[in-house]
Amino acid sequence: MSMEHRLKKRCQLSLDVTVRGHDGLSLHDRICNVSPDGMFIQLAWRAVPASNVVEIEIPPYGNLHGWVVHVGDNGIGVMFRSINSREERFLGRLLSGRFAA
Repeated sequence: MSMEHRLKKRCQLSLDVTVRGHDGLSLHDRICNVSPDGMFIQLAWRAVPASNVVEIEIPPYGNLHGWVVHVGDNGIGVMFRSINSREERFLGRLLSGRFAA
């Protein structure tokens, strides 16, 4: 049994996502889980290095921004940067399961 080290609970999700890097890279896959601080995104291949800043688009719901803090065989862990009030409302909807715009 693995021990949870996060301070805030993760919400399991499975939503289509587009991850965009500042270098023009655009990858499509799925979110596996999200917390108030970040999310894990399943990616078929590891093309986003750690420390890169990314935009996370979850169509048609909205966008979030963060930086890659973990790169693994299954995907990337992204920690959210300071989020504005619109992003905070969107994140609240993700965490509660309310996806209506």
